Amino acid sequence: MVKASLAVFKQRDFSLLWWGGLISYLGNWMLVVGLPVTVYDLTGSATASASIVASGVTARLISGTFAGVLVDRWDRRRVMVVGNIAQAAVLLPLLLVDSGGDVWICAAVMFAGAAVGPFVNIAEDALLPRLVPDEQLPAANSLNSLNNNLARLVGPMLGGLGVVWFGLGGIAVADAATYLISAALIFAVRGRHVAERAESHRTGVLRKFAGEFADGVRIVSRNRVLLVVCGFFALTSFGDAVFAAVFIVFTERTLGGGADEYAWLIAAQAVGGVLGGVVGGWFATHWSPRRLLGVGALLFASIDLFTFNYPKLWVHVLPGVVSMIIVGVPFVFTYAAAQTLLQRNSVDEFRGRIFAARGTITSACVLLGSGMVVLLDGRVDVVTMLNIQGVFPLLAGVAALVLLPRKDAVREETTAPSPETVTTG
Repeated sequence: MVKASLAVFKQRDFSLLWWGGLISYLGNWMLVVGLPVTVYDLTGSATASASIVASGVTARLISGTFAGVLVDRWDRRRVMVVGNIAQAAVLLPLLLVDSGGDVWICAAVMFAGAAVGPFVNIAEDALLPRLVPDEQLPAANSLNSLNNNLARLVGPMLGGLGVVWFGLGGIAVADAATYLISAALIFAVRGRHVAERAESHRTGVLRKFAGEFADGVRIVSRNRVLLVVCGFFALTSFGDAVFAAVFIVFTERTLGGGADEYAWLIAAQAVGGVLGGVVGGWFATHWSPRRLLGVGALLFASIDLFTFNYPKLWVHVLPGVVSMIIVGVPFVFTYAAAQTLLQRNSVDEFRGRIFAARGTITSACVLLGSGMVVLLDGRVDVVTMLNIQGVFPLLAGVAALVLLPRKDAVREETTAPSPETVTTG
């Protein structure tokens, strides 16, 4: 199993991309812990902490709508290099944060960094199929999920210690350094990676830009696989937002735990993610992406529902830790399968816009899921709320198995649509 996954590292350029992602993710997770802790310590306000999160989601929702158009115009490798440097630069104002009155700086930095993020992420998603052979694409996507989970294991601990020892400024400098190292590694990727531009007869900057974005949306709407996978992300992102908002409440009220138990549970899922990334290559070579996506989502949902309900029989954190480790494995499978289906069913010149559409849908559903928590808070108990969100990946898994074609997509060279098939004048 491990050999099937690690074989992808023989691709030099993929290895550079992977290590760059691991290092930058490590810095991200340090900031994910360090920034909210600092904001709460300075203000004592949960609302202030929530505003930081909201500023990031809003920025991703706005920039994600046009990042895909630009990524399809530009060299994807260069976008990632410049994007990482830009993300390092926007962190520097955090060195000025010293009191509750400076929280606006945190919100501004979060907004700016999150606005740049979609460019880097979409460029990576569009670049990956150019760096590895098609048969290794599912394993490569599994390994990309692995680096995030490795960083998730170590980064929060470093972030917590760093904020105590060096403050938010120290975390900002460390995170900026990881972005710069990532930029250097990606700069070493060989070749130019500019997609062939689809012919366009539109005139005017705004009209051309809007038309190119609409082309991407139109391709998604006319391709059953892309439509189902984007719907899959919509359902699971809605559920993820609910989970992220109330799982700490579940840990405290239902399990009788605290910050330590919550950290164990989150780290346990990262352990499962690491295991899933390591063995994912074997499953990717033996199972179709459709099967990985559907079965993985059903397993993920079933284990989640067990996690939320076992305290009715035994109130202890141990079964939760075990189930969170197990659930991390199918989570990686579903992510890798969904990425593979999007990449295989999109032609290179439109791939950035298709991933941008996915990102926009994800951000919008995160906001909707957060809104549901606000709406149901105080009206529905936390276990019921988690059970409601657990139904969403269950529905997504069933939809994937029923609606996705059993036969894999044809290679992109034979499916590239002409501009006339995706434009309306």
